[in-house]
Amino acid sequence: MEHQVTEAEISRAKSLHSLLLFDFIVVHVFLFVLALSLLKTSLLPITVMPIISIALLGSVIFKASRALKLEDSVFVLSHNLLAAKRARLFLLLFIVTGTLTTAFVLGGPVVGMSKITSWAMAVGIGQLPFMVALLVLVVMEFDAEHQCKDGKIPADAAKLHAALKRD
Repeated sequence: MEHQVTEAEISRAKSLHSLLLFDFIVVHVFLFVLALSLLKTSLLPITVMPIISIALLGSVIFKASRALKLEDSVFVLSHNLLAAKRARLFLLLFIVTGTLTTAFVLGGPVVGMSKITSWAMAVGIGQLPFMVALLVLVVMEFDAEHQCKDGKIPADAAKLHAALKRD
């Protein structure tokens, strides 16, 4: 669905998609690889990564909720609602898989699992589904940002806006 939008509207609509992509790619891919490479020497990167991610996701959710009250452009509001929905989904996924991973890594040896078994369970049950979902969300966010640049509202965003108008 195309709309006549200004460059300012495109910029406002694109900002939350850009924040999400930064979180997904920089924090969860590059910082995660860095944290894994430094795992034997320091726990700081693996500890800082969730803090940065939760702060960025919280910022997206907060800005989108603020846009509900202040934004008058349907185009910007639809894109902001879509970004907030994906940020909430990712935050939930991050908390659930992070909790599973932590439970297996720290709790596995406590309940009698070998270290290698607990790490295998942590990666297989905690991190693998997370990374697959992360890849899907990166592709979806790139698509949403591209549609934003073209002045289009994705179908999911239009549905979110229509549901908001009904409420």
